[in-house]
Amino acid sequence: MMGRSKLLSLIVFAFWLSQPMFSQRSSKDSLVEFKIEEPLRVGIESSEPFIITNANEPYSGLSIFLWEGIAEDLDLEFEYIEYEGLGPLLKAVENREVDISINPVTVTPERLKAMEFTQPFFITNLAIAVRKDDAGPVMRLIRNLFSWEFWTAISLLAFIILVFGFFAWIFERKHNEAEFGRDAKGLWDSFWWSAVTMTTVGYGDKSPKTIGGRVVGLIWMFTAIVIISGFTASIASSLTVGQLSLDISNLEDLKKAKVLSLNGSTSEGYLKSKNILSKPVSTADEALELVANGEADAFVYDEPLIRYKIAEERLQDEIVVAPARFLTQYYAYALPLGTPLKALNLTILSRIETLQWKTKLAEYELD
Repeated sequence: MMGRSKLLSLIVFAFWLSQPMFSQRSSKDSLVEFKIEEPLRVGIESSEPFIITNANEPYSGLSIFLWEGIAEDLDLEFEYIEYEGLGPLLKAVENREVDISINPVTVTPERLKAMEFTQPFFITNLAIAVRKDDAGPVMRLIRNLFSWEFWTAISLLAFIILVFGFFAWIFERKHNEAEFGRDAKGLWDSFWWSAVTMTTVGYGDKSPKTIGGRVVGLIWMFTAIVIISGFTASIASSLTVGQLSLDISNLEDLKKAKVLSLNGSTSEGYLKSKNILSKPVSTADEALELVANGEADAFVYDEPLIRYKIAEERLQDEIVVAPARFLTQYYAYALPLGTPLKALNLTILSRIETLQWKTKLAEYELD
């Protein structure tokens, strides 16, 4: 289900849109004050899973579901007008060829100069799709075990264990010779105690007796919890990244890769602002096919759309979504400047808080 943080973000964003420069009316009554020609012209273009356009079948998807519920609540008549590509659709909004676009359009400062937006109905981010490593899980594990990063982490961990063991030995060597001797063997015993304490095994064969030794032990126990948690997360992350054909964990890694982005999309503009070269493609299907065939290294696009396409085309064994996430996006309906239809906001907010909407999100695995 949509988390509290996402809901709070929607409320804050709604407040931002409600400020004077984005002044708006809301509720069904405010729509009545304006003369709205019906049926409304509703612009759409295929953007699965939000707009699904199958031949000889009714339109479906999250945005269709939400819009038709809103139209039912407000008793609005409408007709769909289909466009090929997001660019032509947004141009139709600017030129008032349509009254509203119900596609999941990201709200950006540039677009706000040319059109208006309703209350956002979905929050997401950009993600990176890359080709999955052809090596099997066993080979990936072996490769990770012999990687420079893995042994660097192991060496650092061993050093920290030795440091805390040494401090304990400083306090214990004269007062607890039976467990922490004065010589090199005592240092080894302190290293053993430090390692056992970190892993919470707690054999009990060695334990500090002095106040200083116990203070060191107490500090080490709490420090070890944090270290082990971080170390475990690092290993999990390295194993995830190990499934990728390229080691892509952040935006900088994209500068050395052959990157694709959808023509006219937010991802294309974002990559350009970060000085990352990308080749524009017409559809997400085309981009994923190029990545799967090894003709491109990465495809940057909206995460829910990438994940849906991978599942729909059954590309799970060929393409994986990289761990990197960036650029939070607010999906909203696009409107011509000066339109009274921004009064839909209260209805949108009411709809996205219903159980039916949350069930629909779960249906498309977007909860």
